[in-house]
Amino acid sequence: MYIDQELCKKCLDCIPVCPMGAIRLQKKIVTIDYETCVECGVCYRFEICPEGAIKQVDEIPYPRIIRAVFSDPVQRHEATGVQGRGTEEMKTNDVTNLFQRGKVGFSIELGRPVGGAYLRDLEKVLKKVTSMGVEFAGDNPVYHLITDHTTGALRPEILGEKVLSAIVEVLVPEQQAMDFIREMKRFLNSELDCVVTMSVISRADSEGGSRFMEQLRRHGESIYPNGKVNIGMALVGEES
Repeated sequence: MYIDQELCKKCLDCIPVCPMGAIRLQKKIVTIDYETCVECGVCYRFEICPEGAIKQVDEIPYPRIIRAVFSDPVQRHEATGVQGRGTEEMKTNDVTNLFQRGKVGFSIELGRPVGGAYLRDLEKVLKKVTSMGVEFAGDNPVYHLITDHTTGALRPEILGEKVLSAIVEVLVPEQQAMDFIREMKRFLNSELDCVVTMSVISRADSEGGSRFMEQLRRHGESIYPNGKVNIGMALVGEES
């Protein structure tokens, strides 16, 4: 994104719209800070500028395009075909059956709700979970950025890119999940500066309960259930 200085009238309506605080008034000129901007396109789509001074380049070059596909909700990830953050997580588990009983899914999100995250921080998380022998969700767009699956290393040229949100999705055997939580809490609190959210994905039993959720409570963890219910997403078989 950039601001056409010939069109800008310095009304400043655009400044509070940017979720990253990248639009700034400096020396009486309204500019978009290139480093802070994650190419989310919010300022452009909102049409907040009455003069049409906020513009997008014809083609965002690589590796900067990584910012857009992880930040702009109308961008589609090439690897997954999903718009926005590029992943459906647990939302379509009734179809994918990825998170089965006996395994606990973890969703580790960097960058939201504020601040964004650099992919060098994402690489730290990827290297950590890889060293712990987890199973990656293959339909997660972050997985497709890894160049070395034995270490979790990302493409070196993208480490300096900043995104609105990036999510690491892994599966851990249920009997190892509590150890995983304890180690990841220690790691995330000590090694990362950005906002991080770690969510647990667990299948409910036929009565709506979860054995693992009860285990979390016994270990003193605060539980905030976030049920995902999708209308029309169930598989329907033909009657024989």
